[in-house]
Amino acid sequence: MLDHKRLQDMFDLLGCEEPLGVTYAENAPDTSLTPAPDSGHACIVNYLRMARAKKTSVHFSADVVGCMGGWVYLGYALPAPERIVHFVTTGWQGQEGERYLPAPDSMRRFLKDLDVRPAPAPFCAAKPLSLFREGEEPLLAVFHCRGETLTGLAMLAGFALDDHDAVAIPFGSGCANIFAWPLTYRRRGLKKAVIGGADPSCRPFMGVDELSFTVTTDVLLAMQEAFPRSFLKGKTWAGVKKKIDRSRKRWEENAAR
Repeated sequence: MLDHKRLQDMFDLLGCEEPLGVTYAENAPDTSLTPAPDSGHACIVNYLRMARAKKTSVHFSADVVGCMGGWVYLGYALPAPERIVHFVTTGWQGQEGERYLPAPDSMRRFLKDLDVRPAPAPFCAAKPLSLFREGEEPLLAVFHCRGETLTGLAMLAGFALDDHDAVAIPFGSGCANIFAWPLTYRRRGLKKAVIGGADPSCRPFMGVDELSFTVTTDVLLAMQEAFPRSFLKGKTWAGVKKKIDRSRKRWEENAAR
């Protein structure tokens, strides 16, 4: 089981904020932010930003589609519509495409490889890990961090899993790398941490220089158990931690201007 005190010790050493936990559920959370019906485009990454900033829960449902691509990657809009194949590549019905892949067939290969499965429940919710009640555990843990902390998370994942290939940064939208890719790797019997945030469309909703780092709960548990005997307790990381502290102070000062 997740040990929140032990995890907080790990987060302190990494110099990161607590991650968001993600779950699928039969019922919506009692108090939660969610896109309203007919409210237009709603970026999932933006809602995750709100969950972090407000220390609250956000949720998405099968009945309210806020983003054509995002709801595909949540497993609520399958099969993926042909429109998204062209939108991500060369364009659709006179509209300019994002040109993130060179051709529609490139996107079709990506969707086939990603192999998103239908969502297991009508609601998908995310909230800070500390808001999970006793006996309640997330399916995924989603970190948001800058370079030095990201290196610590990546190195710790490899150490905890005893796997030099434990971290992946596959092509995908911000929400694809947060939700879909980690679950796809797990179905394949692979324990992988997934870095995301390379998608230009999600960058307006992420901090400067910030990326995401997502793990399934079993990987988080392995990291929780392994960190006391890892490099995080060594002199080299202590030097990096000083750099993380300086970086945080600088970004907080810039944000206050």
